[in-house]
Amino acid sequence: MAASFGLGWRQVAVGFMLLAATGMVAATYSIVAVPLAREFRPSRTVLMLAMTVMSGTSAVLAPLLGMVMDRFPLRRLMVAGGVLLASGYVAISLATSFMHVLVVFAVLIAPANVLTGPVAITVLLSRWFAQKRGRAVGIAIAGISAGGFVFPLVLSGLMAAFEWRVALRALAVVLLLWMIPMALLVVDRPSDRGLNPDGAQEPPPQAREELARAPISARAILTDPAFWMIALTVSIVTAGMKGMVTNLAPLAIDTGATAAQAAPLISIYAACAFVAKLGFAALADKVGPRALMLCALGGFAAGMACMTQAHAGYEVIALGVAVTGLFGGMMVPAESYLAPRIFGQRGVGRAMGLLSGAILLAMLATPPLYGLIYDLTGSYTGMFWAFAGIALLALLWVPMLRLHPRQMAREAA
Repeated sequence: MAASFGLGWRQVAVGFMLLAATGMVAATYSIVAVPLAREFRPSRTVLMLAMTVMSGTSAVLAPLLGMVMDRFPLRRLMVAGGVLLASGYVAISLATSFMHVLVVFAVLIAPANVLTGPVAITVLLSRWFAQKRGRAVGIAIAGISAGGFVFPLVLSGLMAAFEWRVALRALAVVLLLWMIPMALLVVDRPSDRGLNPDGAQEPPPQAREELARAPISARAILTDPAFWMIALTVSIVTAGMKGMVTNLAPLAIDTGATAAQAAPLISIYAACAFVAKLGFAALADKVGPRALMLCALGGFAAGMACMTQAHAGYEVIALGVAVTGLFGGMMVPAESYLAPRIFGQRGVGRAMGLLSGAILLAMLATPPLYGLIYDLTGSYTGMFWAFAGIALLALLWVPMLRLHPRQMAREAA
């Protein structure tokens, strides 16, 4: 089954590239925010509402589109997502008020974020991998950080070379050339080519067990304590990181850095998060997700504590960003790894949609809340301390997280 093995890892590569494109939206927003602030003069709180609008709309769409992904061809949905994302940046370049920018994030960028983001890639890879799923998901999710490393540099170069509206149109062309060829390489299921998951001669036992289970209902997912434990734990880290990275350029500029110096901070964060996700890929199938989640929470808390000393200068900010990315980045693949394991492969789209929706809802207030705390206090320190403390509290419940379907726990009892 060498063909299955090669084609399966090709889907991982496709997922990596698509997530690089969707992952760069939040990573580059603090760069886009600089000309938007100059042009439309919103408050810092209002400026960060774009991320809230995107998260809120994505939270509403994720459960709906997750169910669609269980039933319709992923390739077509991903092509549509690529077109929507590129169109979004063209539309931002045509905005005449900040309200127009918010509408674009809701109508174009948010659905693209779901159709080519972690929900879609998890659905795809849960079909192609069973025993090697942790490795496959970790490598693909690392694409988010790769995009966060590459695209800020690309966008900074475009902004330096062109007026900001022209730069965003050029970015849209880059996104189209990047995403559409990748989406066209998607093969929905190994069975479409007469193949099996993991490149096996026969369907792996784990894959047979997952397919044998009836699709899980939304009610069963939402009443499962494991669902809320995953959602809460992942939300703490991802919300804290999103708030930090979307406010990173303004934070650095406030401490005396230039806009050109702020962009590499985002790349440092993305590079460290990239290493973290590859670490998850290497270890998840061996040491288990609980140990990695505990490590992620502890390291994330340390990174947030370091960011409270941002006033000490650029080097301290870089250290805090690096620690946060290196440890917090391990939490990002956890959702995609746990969803098919706990809720079954046949309903993974629904489970991932609901999980992503819950996590995005938790993240709604984070970017503008960072901005609000800054507007009120002149500093982001309070937010950094709050996230550090909550992460340490989460260390208490992670060891109790169930790692198998609820039905199996009842049968064992």
